[in-house]
Amino acid sequence: MKLQGRENPVTPYFLLAPAFLILLGLLVFPILWNAVVAMHDVKLTTILKEWQFVGFKHYIDIIHDEYFYESLKVSAIFVGGSVLSQWLIGLLLAELLSQRLRGTEMFRAIFILPWLFSAVIVGFSWRWMYNDKFGLINHILRTVGLSTVKWLADPSMAPWSIVVSNVWFGTPFSMLFMGSALATINQELYEAATVDGASRWQTFTRITLPLLKPFIAVNLILITVWTVNLFGLQLTMTGGGPLYSTTTTSLYMYRQAFEMGHLSIGASVGFMLLIINGVLALLYARSMRAE
Repeated sequence: MKLQGRENPVTPYFLLAPAFLILLGLLVFPILWNAVVAMHDVKLTTILKEWQFVGFKHYIDIIHDEYFYESLKVSAIFVGGSVLSQWLIGLLLAELLSQRLRGTEMFRAIFILPWLFSAVIVGFSWRWMYNDKFGLINHILRTVGLSTVKWLADPSMAPWSIVVSNVWFGTPFSMLFMGSALATINQELYEAATVDGASRWQTFTRITLPLLKPFIAVNLILITVWTVNLFGLQLTMTGGGPLYSTTTTSLYMYRQAFEMGHLSIGASVGFMLLIINGVLALLYARSMRAE
């Protein structure tokens, strides 16, 4: 499409319009709708009736709910442990697989397998493995002469048990992402460092990590957002118990909205999660830029 021998400046916007409208419908509209629901008194039993406007009442109720603060503590453990472990293990595996040793393609395919399953399947699988009586993990402990552990029944152990499950579930993404990032680094830089007598650790800290900073930021943002919003794993493994020890904020939102029927409270918690995701993403971006 040209105008007087020159390309029409409107053409790029015209071509991007369909994708923009789809993005608007899938992202912006649900956020606005969520905000509207949060400011009205809406329950599952009254969703088809007239909605009563209550303003910020639900946000105030959530702030005064001790279980909400408990869910934030659980989320801090769950997200912190999961994200740090996923990124570190993913980067380590990506670095090992980038060496192109014999059998790396086979191991790459094996390591990707957990990411192909849904959170529900992973949750049920690990729930069986953690079982007190006939679970695989306790069976191994008994075989080597150690005492069994109540992985999901002990409030002090259950959160970390779920973190391990989520690390197994989410690490393949970090491995693939960081592996693709490593492939963008010019190999001549490593050859020059080797000629200059640099050790593998010096090469990794002086060349690899600095060049991976933008990719690390994106990777951390993505896995943090996914972990903050994840609730299917906790729901299928423990249902939030024992004693709310595995009730993350996302699971708290789900239970308020769909188990207790308070759609407005669930929407309010969802909006808070959106703000938390935005703040964490901003902190990641600024920390990487500062370095």
